[in-house]
Amino acid sequence: MQQWQYAFPSIPDVLRQNRCLCPCKPFEEKEYYIPIRRTSNWFGAVAFCNSAGMEIAEVLNADEANALRQVMIEEESDDDMEFFWIGANDLGVQGTHRWGLTGRPVTYSNWTVGEPNNALSDDGSNQTERCAAIAKDTFEWNDFQCTQHKKFVCQQFRDE
Repeated sequence: MQQWQYAFPSIPDVLRQNRCLCPCKPFEEKEYYIPIRRTSNWFGAVAFCNSAGMEIAEVLNADEANALRQVMIEEESDDDMEFFWIGANDLGVQGTHRWGLTGRPVTYSNWTVGEPNNALSDDGSNQTERCAAIAKDTFEWNDFQCTQHKKFVCQQFRDE
């Protein structure tokens, strides 16, 4: 009787053969990128990152937070830009934060005490704070109105 041998493909092989809509490379390390002299509202930041073949940054654990911290420390100082957009937002359901385009729940965070607070705008527009940004000095998160202009962080996965 003839024996059949079947070699199961590795996870990276399956991911390469079945491209995901959003990057699905859980075993690779990320690189963070802060565009020089560019600011945008949160939606423009998402669009810019995507147009550059990246995505708005996701911080999934303490190791990624430390890697992002190093990139932000190396960023040339601009006193007017204290916060950097990341992908966390509660645009879908207020109070339920998810990551940018992947929709994954935010399970790791570093919110400033009292945040996120979804505060109403001071300009009478009734816009609430729904998008997250990281403070350059403390690396703590705060929620802001998504239409405010800030620097932002994109991410991409390192090539093997």
